[in-house]
Amino acid sequence: MKFSSKLSKISICLLFSMLSGSALAGWTTAKISSIVVYEDGDVVYIIPEGGVKDAPACHGSNGDYLSFSLKRPRAKEYYAGLLAAYLAGKTVKLRGADVCKDQSFSETLMYFELT
Repeated sequence: MKFSSKLSKISICLLFSMLSGSALAGWTTAKISSIVVYEDGDVVYIIPEGGVKDAPACHGSNGDYLSFSLKRPRAKEYYAGLLAAYLAGKTVKLRGADVCKDQSFSETLMYFELT
């Protein structure tokens, strides 16, 4: 019984270390170089200075930016917050979703932090 308990603890520690290591992938910390609103595609492009870090393989064939759909529930809040950061010249932490969901060739913005 003690062996399986130790094995469980080791398994939990390994799982935690794998999850915490991958949680850092997809973060880009930078000022916003520009914001593009593409009405026909219902998409907003956020172009960070220095490009997107740790992007998935689907990303980048049409430019180095993150995107999000204008149809998302909080799209207006995303746009307002990112626009405010851009106008103020503030650094933002952008977290990609590690997939190209809202557009097939740019990483989808999952959330952001204004710093």
